[in-house]
Order: sequence, then C-alpha cells, then structure tokens
Amino acid sequence: DILFFRELTGDVYFGDKGRKDDGNTAFDLMIYQRYEVERIAHKAFQAARTRRKKVTSVDKANVLESSRLWRETVNQVSKQYPDVQLEHQFVDAAAMKLIQNPRSYDVVVTGNLFGDILTDEASQIAGSMGMLASASVGDQVGLYEPIHGSAHDITGKGIANPLASILSAALLLDISFGMKEESEAVLAAVAAVLKQGFRTADIADAKTPAERVLNTQAMGILVTKALVRTAIPVS
Repeated sequence: DILFFRELTGDVYFGDKGRKDDGNTAFDLMIYQRYEVERIAHKAFQAARTRRKKVTSVDKANVLESSRLWRETVNQVSKQYPDVQLEHQFVDAAAMKLIQNPRSYDVVVTGNLFGDILTDEASQIAGSMGMLASASVGDQVGLYEPIHGSAHDITGKGIANPLASILSAALLLDISFGMKEESEAVLAAVAAVLKQGFRTADIADAKTPAERVLNTQAMGILVTKALVRTAIPVS
C-alpha cells in the first residue's frame, strides 16, 4: 500500500521549451519554486501521520539544482513533523527499490517528471494500470481519475478494468467529501471481489478459471453488490 504524492504544477513539463539551431537543438527547462515543493511536502507529511509515519522523498539532487532545492525544502518542512521519519532517495535508486522491496515504502513524495514515471512503474506491482486510482487536488477543486489514459483502442470491447475508476471514487469520498467510512466501504467491496478470485483480463493469469475472468460491466456489478452488502446508512 504505497501512497504517491506527485507535484503536478511545476517541473520540466511546465518550464520554457523550444528549439534552436534550425531545429537541431531542443531544450526543456526543469524549474521548481520553493512554495511548490513546500505545498506538496506538507500534504505528504500530513498523510504519513495517518499511516506508517514514513515519507520517502525522491529526487536527483546529486546532479540537478532543482532537485537540490527540492531536498533542501523537504528537509525544512520535515522539521514540523518530528513524528514522521524522512528518507531521501535518488530516482534511479527508487526505481530499482520499488521493484525489489515495495513494502519498504509508505508515502512517496516527488516531482512531476519522476512521479509520472514511478507511478506507472508501481502499477505493475499492483498487476495493471487498471488498478491505480489518482487524485489531483488543488486548494478548492479535486480531479479524480485512473492513472491510465482513455484507451480508445478498446472502446466498446468490454475488456477495460473498471476498478481504478471505482477506487478513484473512493478517493473522492475520502478527500473532497470527508466521507471516510463510505470510502473504506468502497475499498472493502473491491477487496472482497478480488479475494473471491474474480479478475478482468488485464489482471488474470494462467491460473485464473475462465468463469472468473469478467468483462467491464460484470466486474462493476459485482463490486456494486459487494458494496450494497455493507449496508452503510446514508445520512
């Protein structure tokens, strides 16, 4: 159970970019401002307090000046959370250790580019990108969606995994609406269906009985039935 905090408003995706020398030279500016790092670091430490009280900050401070600012800022923020353990890892080491020992991570906080890559890598630990939910949370608005794209090539085929969308709804209930009990009920419903051995094609393997490999609609219906059985009263 790893929780990633990926900063979404800075880094190389939003820096100046362009070409020169008749198009033969290209550049993308990797830039971070201190307040951007502070904002995401606080969110990560606050979340860690409700979990295993450990934050791993991922950067490339051995070669990148923007990463040196990142590490310096995260260190400063950590002083406000003495009950939370902080460790730093270079992104290349984190990419390796994420596969070697995923259980060593609790909360991971990192920049936009590194987070983009590491979260896709982490999806394979869960079995598929169709299992990973995400929340893009601002000061007033939150956007909740699976980490994968729209996958137009499988539209209408009934093979898409709906669990990431369902889990994204659980995040919405928890983060934006403060409905923690209801969020946990959705998580429990998904877990119950998986525990019974039901799978969509992307997370099935050779040992999965054919009758337990479900299409998109059937998986959604099973999760809904499992959720209804929790019988949480609606206030």
